[in-house]
Amino acid sequence: MSDRQASDTPSDDEVNAVVDKRYSVRLHKYIDIIVEDALSAMLFRGAIADISPTGMRAMVDQYLPVGTKYTFTMKRNPMLTLRGQIRWIRSFSGDTFQIGVQFLDLTSEQRKRIETFIEIERRRLTTNG
Repeated sequence: MSDRQASDTPSDDEVNAVVDKRYSVRLHKYIDIIVEDALSAMLFRGAIADISPTGMRAMVDQYLPVGTKYTFTMKRNPMLTLRGQIRWIRSFSGDTFQIGVQFLDLTSEQRKRIETFIEIERRRLTTNG
């Protein structure tokens, strides 16, 4: 692992503390996404591993530097295109990385759609699980 990757990688305790503090309403749900970097016109695929009204954890096959901003387009419900900033990155498996993304400039409608999606999915999982 390079020095840059090591310095950008929080410990599990740090990640869990952030998750516990900021994301009390988080849904573990895989949603395919397209990640776009407007500056380089780069497009690639990934998958959301869990989502909250303020951010998400996703799996990608590209190293995305902490602090960079991307556009994320969800290919399934809640079918949103959102801007987000990479807050942390860590190696997962092979050439796959986990990233923590904080949503930027969410409109009240986008936030409400995420919250409604999470609530509907939670109800579905508790009645079918």
